[in-house]
Amino acid sequence: VGAVTKQTLFPPLMPAGRPFRVSNASRSSRKGIVASSLQELISKTLEAFLVTAGVVTLVLEEDGTVVDTEEFFQSLDDNTHFMVLEKGQKWT
Repeated sequence: VGAVTKQTLFPPLMPAGRPFRVSNASRSSRKGIVASSLQELISKTLEAFLVTAGVVTLVLEEDGTVVDTEEFFQSLDDNTHFMVLEKGQKWT
């Protein structure tokens, strides 16, 4: 019985970050954020907008569609414009 050894020369690459735009609920502030996953975008958005609540909703700025799954996030184009909503805020 022979043993099989598999050696990985290069670790799997992380997906490249993609550019997005995020604004606050009043649209008074906009930030450009590069992220490769929904969780990374949310994390960077919390930092960029100095949100300490930790519970936010990310929606499409154009129509208020909630972005809450990685699959939906990955289907969106680069430079998609999001809006971050803190607790109690609504898209308008």
